[in-house]
Amino acid sequence: MQYSCIDEQLKKLISILKENHSLMEMLEYIAELHLPNFYIAAGSIFQTVWNYQDGRDLNYEIKDLDIIYYNADDLSVDADMKYYKMIQDYARSRGITYAIDVSNEARMHLWKEDKEGGKIRPYKNSEDAISRWIATVHAIGITLEEGNIKVYAPYGISDIFSRTIRPIKHDSNSKELYDKKALGWKKRFSKLTVIEW
Repeated sequence: MQYSCIDEQLKKLISILKENHSLMEMLEYIAELHLPNFYIAAGSIFQTVWNYQDGRDLNYEIKDLDIIYYNADDLSVDADMKYYKMIQDYARSRGITYAIDVSNEARMHLWKEDKEGGKIRPYKNSEDAISRWIATVHAIGITLEEGNIKVYAPYGISDIFSRTIRPIKHDSNSKELYDKKALGWKKRFSKLTVIEW
């Protein structure tokens, strides 16, 4: 069967992610919790690829596991904390050392307002949130559907494989935040191309 470039990239991405056994174990566990509209997103995904390209341990310099979901019916911090504790306890029981971050994207506009003082348009769902993150490599999430990995990457995955940091400009992003993120990635990973804001 003939594959397009995108199909080949997607197959390669999934095959690399499947080699990260800690990531896959966490994905399967989180799927069992039935969080609505959930993804493991951002750094643990694209940095697994960079580590694979560098021949390193697939979890090298991966700081945390970003777990997002969308539940407009419960915007309480308590709900996030309940899931955080369950997921963290599971990871520790399995010897998995990721720091855990759990966020209900339905309330992220409120969190940003409290933390940064600015106003942003509320997210419509988890996919909307991912599409409005800081850089194209960052805008990726994986979930499980009927036991299969589903990838959401609104800007494609070419930038991940080429190690290109490209900004996503919209109302809740800034040059300052983008430059800070890019600098952090450059300190931890080699051969990155950073597109200016």
